[in-house]
Amino acid sequence: MTSKLDRDDRSAGDRSIARAYQREFWPGIGAYAVVLTAVLLSGGLDGDSPWRFAWAVLPVIPGLWIVRAVLRHARRIDEYQRLLLLQALGGGFAVAMVASVTVAFLEIAGLSFVGIGWIIYAAGMLGWIITGAVVGRR
Repeated sequence: MTSKLDRDDRSAGDRSIARAYQREFWPGIGAYAVVLTAVLLSGGLDGDSPWRFAWAVLPVIPGLWIVRAVLRHARRIDEYQRLLLLQALGGGFAVAMVASVTVAFLEIAGLSFVGIGWIIYAAGMLGWIITGAVVGRR
């Protein structure tokens, strides 16, 4: 009986939850990639038109679909998986906040950054991935 509990393979329920997440997450990523490509190729983000601001925020629409998929996944998973997800998200958030404060102090000290939002985003994502890997191994 306990040998079944000690197995590392996922149950049918876990696989079903993972498939549901994949079905909701990847269409959002695909739509995001399509909209982002259209914005980068046709948006004229470096032009003078006031429409460039609308183009710049257009990828938020499919991004909201991704947020919806993650939130629905968090509701479906069991308490232990939710704890791991929360710890990973918390680690990524903390890294992003430390990166933001560090950049703010460097700007106060006189440094100027181009594209700093991407660096903070990358730091947060990297923190999420690393924290998720660490807490998942425990």
